[in-house]
Amino acid sequence: MLGPVQPTPYDLQFSLLGIPVRVLPWFWLAAVVLGFSTLQIGPEFLLAWMGIVFASILVHELGHAMVASLFGYPPRIFLYHFGGLAMFTPGYNYTQGKSILITLAGPGMGFLAAGIIYLVRPSLVRAGIISPPLQGWTLSWFIVEQLLYVNVFWGLINLLPVLPLDGGQICRDVCTSLNARKGQRWATTIALVTAAGVAFLAIRQGQMYLGILFGMMAFQNFEQLQQRNW
Repeated sequence: MLGPVQPTPYDLQFSLLGIPVRVLPWFWLAAVVLGFSTLQIGPEFLLAWMGIVFASILVHELGHAMVASLFGYPPRIFLYHFGGLAMFTPGYNYTQGKSILITLAGPGMGFLAAGIIYLVRPSLVRAGIISPPLQGWTLSWFIVEQLLYVNVFWGLINLLPVLPLDGGQICRDVCTSLNARKGQRWATTIALVTAAGVAFLAIRQGQMYLGILFGMMAFQNFEQLQQRNW
């Protein structure tokens, strides 16, 4: 989402459905920082959180990558310090419509995964695979609840019209389709106002990580408005 993606000698590399995947070590560090408070429950909950973040972001990026592949654009996936990135080289027949579909496929895949988990959860409880909390978190219930949270809440946040989030890219595609010359500036302005608003509200509510993240994106879009000559 933010920052350059530079491979390191310590990356985890594998292929999923024929799509190359590279996981940078900074991804794991970011997951630990995000879930550090789970250590108050137990170290196994932090490890579970790291797995949840890994699986959820991989599913999200896989959504982008699979649709890009269907359109004939061979993709590759990076998981790094600010999340994930599905990279591909558009072909000559690349359109804004295809761009929007590829972008929507990421959060769409996450919502689909959350929907499946929500539907099968009662059956898993009845089968004794998931244990509801009685006097505190159980690991199985924690995993299910956090999978739902990450895939739904993070997916909704990602659809906000803030560049470089998916919602910001969709907003940019729509704006440039309406006005090829001014569309990028419109999208960047919308991104700046939205990111600044979210950062302000998040900090007021004590959500410091979210506030800092959107503050960085607000500043990034402000710089774009200052540097670009539209």
